[in-house]
Amino acid sequence: MNRASSGTLATDGLRQDRLWIGYVFGVALLFRVIILCVTFAGNDASEYYDDVKIALNVVGGKGYAISYEYRNWLFYEGILKTARLEDPILEGTRTTAVKQPAYPLLLAGLFYAFGPKNLLMVFLINAMISSITVSVLFLCLRGTDPVRALAVALGAALYPAFAFHAAAVPESTSLLLLLVAALWLWLSKIKERASGRLWVVGGAIGGLAALTDPVTLPFIVLCFWYGLYLDQRSRGKRFAAFAMAIAVGFLVVSPWLGRNFLVFNRFPVFKSGLGLVFNQGLEFSGKGSWIGDERLVALEKAGRKLSELEEDEAIRRELVSRFPSYWREYVTYDIPHNLLHLGWDVPRYWDNYSIRYLAGRRIPYLLLLGLALPHLLRTTARLLRQPRRILHRAVPEVSALVLIATFTVVYGLFGAFHSRYRLPVELGLFIFAGTMMQPIADLVWRWWASSPLVGRDSERQAPLAREA
Repeated sequence: MNRASSGTLATDGLRQDRLWIGYVFGVALLFRVIILCVTFAGNDASEYYDDVKIALNVVGGKGYAISYEYRNWLFYEGILKTARLEDPILEGTRTTAVKQPAYPLLLAGLFYAFGPKNLLMVFLINAMISSITVSVLFLCLRGTDPVRALAVALGAALYPAFAFHAAAVPESTSLLLLLVAALWLWLSKIKERASGRLWVVGGAIGGLAALTDPVTLPFIVLCFWYGLYLDQRSRGKRFAAFAMAIAVGFLVVSPWLGRNFLVFNRFPVFKSGLGLVFNQGLEFSGKGSWIGDERLVALEKAGRKLSELEEDEAIRRELVSRFPSYWREYVTYDIPHNLLHLGWDVPRYWDNYSIRYLAGRRIPYLLLLGLALPHLLRTTARLLRQPRRILHRAVPEVSALVLIATFTVVYGLFGAFHSRYRLPVELGLFIFAGTMMQPIADLVWRWWASSPLVGRDSERQAPLAREA
């Protein structure tokens, strides 16, 4: 068998053999477990935030709540510059809707099963979720270009930011990345062969993504509309399936909405911290909060008698009342800096030039950005010139572009002050970076496929390939 035919058979195996899904999963999981072994210093030494705090309260019988001490810091003390809260409440908990329930409830289940504050198990589960994401990313591209799919999957498997976040930060981002990748794969399957069952699955994924992070809501809606466009069945079947997906998504989120109606006596309440998040964006990504320290202290005092939603609404009213005085600053300074922090780096790491940070975060990101930008810009230009053709022929690229655009708009308005906010965007950049990696990946693949061991394996698989 000559080299060309051996390479073709090996590529066919890459496209069809399910073992490759396991291979990329295994590489990703091994890398994350190694990082976990190196970085994990014990459950008590690991830092944790909103999700774990809520999960611990659920396990402790205090309900879906945050402590007053954490509420003080989250809403006020993290923003106050010189003033201090007056005789703050430090004991007890308060019912919350500041974080969506998908990940905190997952953590609560883990804590019930393996013990409270067992962060080692959390990191292991996150590592598995992150590794599954790599396999899903591989499946998104494998049907059209298996070698490129392998290159993208291995790149995501070994990308330091994804691996370190999964193995060291007990936050919901790893779950969010999996759900984003699942929606991309769903769109690819809708294009190949749409069905009512597939639309039900898409609705469930969209509902879970919304319950993980509400930032995904614009992305989910646009994915459903894109799926409606890709579905080539009759108009009646398409719109019926679209409506069914919306209904399933609403069914998934309805327990959360119902719970919030019972707690806050409002409908629909999806998140209680919009004013909080906007105010934090002004402080940590923009020029500074529009609300002075004295007024914040007064708001905190008044908020002790209010529900979390009412307290957040009071902060929103303060921000809205000040908007006429600050809109120029917001448009000319805050939004541009929000975009800069999302696209380059968050303020807290702006001047970090340590070897660890450069090697683990900044240099890999700059390399990814350099590989992705040419194809991203080219796809955008082609989409504007030939929208119908590109929408049908470049589903992974368009779906990644939708994610990048929606996240950029949301964080451009609300502020990008945590580095994890950019991780979904970086996952989208890998879709585009694969095109620039293609020539090198093809060379490596042809060399590997022509090796004697692979050649003999290809010869054994040839009758199966011809039969298929």
